[in-house]
Amino acid sequence: MNIHIFFTKLSKHGLCGLFVTLLTLFILPTVSAQTNIFVSASASNDNGDGTTWATAKKTIAAGIAAAGSSGTVFVKVGIYNTTAEFTIPAGITVIGGYMTSSAGTDTSQRQRPGVNSRWQDASLCTIISGAGNHRIATVGGTLDGCVVRYGVTTTMGGGLLIDGGTVQYCVIMWCDAIEDDEFTAEGGGAYIRNNGTLLNCVVTECRGDNGSAVSGEDGTLINNTITRNWPSQCGTVTDYDGNTYHTVQIGSQCWMKENLRTTHYADGTAIPTTSGSSETVGYYYQRPNINVVQYGLLYNWLAAMHGVASSNSNPSGVQGACPDGWHLPSDAEWYILTGFVSSIPRYRCDNNTTYIAKALSGKTGWTNNTNSCYVGNLQSNNNATGFNGQPAGYHYDGSFYQLGNISYIWSSTENDSSTALYRVLGYQYATVNRPSYSKKYAYSIRCVKDLE
Repeated sequence: MNIHIFFTKLSKHGLCGLFVTLLTLFILPTVSAQTNIFVSASASNDNGDGTTWATAKKTIAAGIAAAGSSGTVFVKVGIYNTTAEFTIPAGITVIGGYMTSSAGTDTSQRQRPGVNSRWQDASLCTIISGAGNHRIATVGGTLDGCVVRYGVTTTMGGGLLIDGGTVQYCVIMWCDAIEDDEFTAEGGGAYIRNNGTLLNCVVTECRGDNGSAVSGEDGTLINNTITRNWPSQCGTVTDYDGNTYHTVQIGSQCWMKENLRTTHYADGTAIPTTSGSSETVGYYYQRPNINVVQYGLLYNWLAAMHGVASSNSNPSGVQGACPDGWHLPSDAEWYILTGFVSSIPRYRCDNNTTYIAKALSGKTGWTNNTNSCYVGNLQSNNNATGFNGQPAGYHYDGSFYQLGNISYIWSSTENDSSTALYRVLGYQYATVNRPSYSKKYAYSIRCVKDLE
């Protein structure tokens, strides 16, 4: 209890020469001390009380819960894989970067993320991951000195929703705010509202339908570095038949995220159809009793090319069966796509740079498989890129094959006079394969937007 006493002298020569003193007491409420809670990735579990490093909690969410309504959560370096979004309420501060040898709360024992060569180093940074399954956190208090990565949402703030709080000296990377159908998600890295603040942070390699890096209603941005973020899509495109396709931006390229299903070239010329196969005439094929919007049509290579010669340029310059302003990708353009995807760690399975097929494949329709990195395993974890590859199978000599198992997609580049190159996604594959085969076969088509 704090007691403040004020003495007021009313008169020196008052009644009977007495001093009259007024005593006033102000009693202020007790201010409780803040709670310090410690979190370490090396802790066995959350059973410790968290009041010392020796009894540290293992998860940040448990540390926040133990801190109560007012306190600071000190977090050692390491990787903290979250299974659900957590909330940092007003009155709580979460501070990362304490080294493994830290014995107390002295700020000299901690490091902020620093330059980008450190951001994946768990011995130097507190790394909080959402595994591409959920937003990392809603921040009403303060988050300081952490690397936030692999967050995703279909609403606001793929990495963080800064809801009146402050995020400072953090790195937000590889996060997405994507809503597949309506494209209404906002703030790939962070969404700020209720006078929240983003201070001295880096936001990089995030995507969003609206605001690829940061978006919001009201808030403050101070001295941040926002770089190498990109939109999730580049509008829609409509073919001659009136079919409208959604798109996806992946690196520097914009792709259709649906298989082509037109029966006409952009100039209005009808693409013939048949039940047989041909090396000399271009045909399309429609598998009976399927969802054409999901799987598209199948085209032999001549139909895909519309009589144009092979190209391996970037861009290919081959419009082929694609709508105006779009073209058939060359083998070189496919390499650009797969090279970019393999360069982003969140798109890899088991951090293998060749295991990127799941990131390019749709979330449904594949035959199941038990191998953790194959497209057919845990399909709900597929499609991190938004490319949405579909297992439409193929057609040859009057028959359709491999629906649900395989996706073959043409390039504009021939291998020789009778074969052409294409890309393969398969339920039993972790990699994106690149074979060549007969131009008689009918495969799917994905178009790429012309450079502007």
